[in-house]
Amino acid sequence: MSLEEEEEDDAKKTKIKTEEKKKKKKEKQKCITITLTSRNKRKTITNVAGFEHFSSTFQDGNLKEVAKTLGKKFACGCSVTKGATNQDEIDLQGDYGEQIKEILVQKWKMEEELVVVVDKSKK
Repeated sequence: MSLEEEEEDDAKKTKIKTEEKKKKKKEKQKCITITLTSRNKRKTITNVAGFEHFSSTFQDGNLKEVAKTLGKKFACGCSVTKGATNQDEIDLQGDYGEQIKEILVQKWKMEEELVVVVDKSKK
């Protein structure tokens, strides 16, 4: 192999690697994220975000219905708010990460891999 052929092969390999990284980022972003954060010392807030990727399942009116269902199910305060990215999110008062994941999978037919629970609370 000549020097030029080796350089072309290296360029192709780096191009393929960058494309794979971009695909992974896109795949990683398209999920519903359930974040648990602590407030004060013992209070926990559960934040559910990422509904904009699933607009066929969750429209604006349907998101309010989801919040109402979750609020009734867990008997807690629940609301639809605008998040930091100016997208709709659901906030619940309490620690309900895994239970919300189960409800989204069962009732709204979400794939289990697309629902991620992140714990940022100070325990």
